[in-house]
Amino acid sequence: MPRPLIVNAFGVGSGEFFEPHTREQLRWRHFSAEPFRMPSFSRIHNSFALRAQAAWRAARCAVEEHAAMVVTHDPRMTSVTEHFLRMAGYGGPHVAFSFNYSTLPSGLKKKVHRDAFRTVDRFVIFSNAEREMYRRHFGIPEGKMEMILWGVNPPVVDSPDRPLVQGEYLCALGGNARDYVTLAAAMRRLAALKLVVVARPENFRGIDVPSNVMVRTNVPFGEAMNILKFSRFMALPLAGPEVPCGHVTLVNAMHLGKAIAITRSSGVVDYLREGDSALMFGARAADEMISVIQKMWEDRALCDRLGEAGLRFARGHCTEERTLAHFRRILLEFGVSA
Repeated sequence: MPRPLIVNAFGVGSGEFFEPHTREQLRWRHFSAEPFRMPSFSRIHNSFALRAQAAWRAARCAVEEHAAMVVTHDPRMTSVTEHFLRMAGYGGPHVAFSFNYSTLPSGLKKKVHRDAFRTVDRFVIFSNAEREMYRRHFGIPEGKMEMILWGVNPPVVDSPDRPLVQGEYLCALGGNARDYVTLAAAMRRLAALKLVVVARPENFRGIDVPSNVMVRTNVPFGEAMNILKFSRFMALPLAGPEVPCGHVTLVNAMHLGKAIAITRSSGVVDYLREGDSALMFGARAADEMISVIQKMWEDRALCDRLGEAGLRFARGHCTEERTLAHFRRILLEFGVSA
């Protein structure tokens, strides 16, 4: 008996996480929308063209090679892949594993996504707050959504015994749904403190960056993790009180035992308890953010306690092993042995 085939389509970043753990039981075909696979024209059109190209190839493969399941990562990839799967006549299950929006689409894009999601079989989300959000916005039945905690192995750190940024600093990492406007304003008033930010170039477009803030862009993952590891603590300013983003960043910080100062958002309460594993501030509340950052900067014992609590939670609930167990269970529910 040939091993069941899983067709896997994903956007930017690695979407091949499951194959090394299952290659003895499953065959995998990966279709990536990574930019290097196609000449760049404009950022928007190139991004769409890359997704469409990868999705169409994935759909053809699923039909021609009789895939046991299609797995997609990123809602935009899920949407275009599902449309092509219908066109190609694929009748097997489609699981949207990494289903998370930093900003919900509107207008025509919302309509196109909503139509695609009608026939996707399972949506794996990373916070309970997203259940109502996606039910209301796209009409996805709650029974099709499954919440798991984001889980990975502890991050690999470049030069783990040597800080790449000298001196004492706090850090902020990530680009999705971040409020760096308020953070920059807060740091301007905290002139004695140093902040190192690892973000995307567009995150700071139009922001007057204070002299005590170092912004790094296009930083390799291992280098970013070095910046995180040797920081006093991490600040994670989110764009609103219901933002379901930052899970990757905060879980990596927890695995490294770092304290977290974060926006009070329903999208992160599954991971953090205020006062126990993090200190929180209101969305866009500069005064409260300043108070939290100042308190954590001055109290190393507090940061140690918060970091240790986060580390315990990550080791117990946010591991690669648990993520793989969830995926294996989903395979079995759809009749695929792994």
